[in-house]
Amino acid sequence: MLEGVPEEVLAAEGIARSDASASNSAANRSFYKSRVPIYPKLVHGDFRRLKWIVMAVTLAIYYLTPWIRWDRGPFAPGQAVLVDLAHERFYFFFIEIWPQEVYYITGL
Repeated sequence: MLEGVPEEVLAAEGIARSDASASNSAANRSFYKSRVPIYPKLVHGDFRRLKWIVMAVTLAIYYLTPWIRWDRGPFAPGQAVLVDLAHERFYFFFIEIWPQEVYYITGL
């Protein structure tokens, strides 16, 4: 028996009972706040309109650029903007960029 510990507090002979409780029990749930629903807000204004215009223009450039043609002569691709991974070249209208010239682009 443990000295100074009453008989009813012992869990088994020589072992004291702990008074621990679950942190998520119904009695302790007051620590948590109930969930508040979040609703999206409709936004109007000049900056929102500008954002949509810029997005429409950039998406139009992104989707229409592959169909622009550029004559580079015989045995050269006819696409204006092309990343040619097989031959390790990048064509941008009248410019042909090789891998060793990427430093010039980063400098610009």
